[in-house]
Amino acid sequence: MVRCFTYNQSKYIEDALNGFAMQQTTFPFVCLVMDDASTDGEQQVIKAWMERECDMNKAETVDIPTAVITIVPHKPNISCTFAYYFLNQNLYREEEQKMKHVYPWQERCQYEALCEGDDYWIDPLKLQKQVDFMDANPKCVLCHTGFKIFEDSKNEFIDCSEIIRRNTKLYDNNKQIMGDILDETRYRVQTVTTLIRLSIYPKVRDILCPYEGKFLMGDTQMWLALLSLGDICFMPEITSVYRVNIGSACNSSLMKYRVRFDLSCAEMRVCMADLFDLDEKLKKRLQSQYQKKLNLYFPYEPNYKVFIPIKFNNVLELTRYYFLRLPVVRSVLRDYYIRKST
Repeated sequence: MVRCFTYNQSKYIEDALNGFAMQQTTFPFVCLVMDDASTDGEQQVIKAWMERECDMNKAETVDIPTAVITIVPHKPNISCTFAYYFLNQNLYREEEQKMKHVYPWQERCQYEALCEGDDYWIDPLKLQKQVDFMDANPKCVLCHTGFKIFEDSKNEFIDCSEIIRRNTKLYDNNKQIMGDILDETRYRVQTVTTLIRLSIYPKVRDILCPYEGKFLMGDTQMWLALLSLGDICFMPEITSVYRVNIGSACNSSLMKYRVRFDLSCAEMRVCMADLFDLDEKLKKRLQSQYQKKLNLYFPYEPNYKVFIPIKFNNVLELTRYYFLRLPVVRSVLRDYYIRKST
């Protein structure tokens, strides 16, 4: 199955849908496309694409309290069926509510590919290659591939050859990979390229249950949980495009939200390094990065509730921590960040 959660991606969603529909496979697959109550006309774009590309004579539509669901086969590609979920209200911070629609599909499928609404696939054999590999390697729980990065604001692709080179490094054990995933400059798993073995997904949910709703992203911790249960495979072939657009959470044009997202990433890294008992040097480095991100965010939110203990290695760090919380300092820093973001 393919899972695509999307919100306000009316400019890009057709690229994602076309990437799903062009997949050439020897097996049937379903594409679950869930629109999270978009406000930019994305639902209308999806419906128009559905009318053009799908066999509407065979469509089944169900109206439930939380969503309108339409299940319809793709017209030219008989292996591909779409399940569209048009949610009635936005569930951005209620991931579990969205996943309740997904679990029944996961129980019926062997693998799950992920793609967000602003990313897309460019290799028509992406799914077939990954499924063939995972069928032949039952210990592999996560397969990902090479990719391109498209920077929307510059309308150009970014060279990813160095990322692909680093991902081909040989590792002695999975904990080394987990540590390098937490440091994205060393190993990078791009969501749009992934295929997951669903038989172990319930165990992943159990591992990450204590952290549900704590972070503004969910991908990295899922890769780590998967690696604690099996092996990862990287295929260097370029199959997908990751789009960097100014409206996404990790690339927000508003400085406050960008700093908040960065802080949440730092919190997640500290928690995951502790959860999976990774290298002590890595833990200290991640703790230091977290406290720096926290210092950057306090001018915006002085009453932010810290849920990760703060550790001071020396008097200077302790002094800096309290100095940055002085009202006059917060005001100056906040004005500076506002000017920087405009």
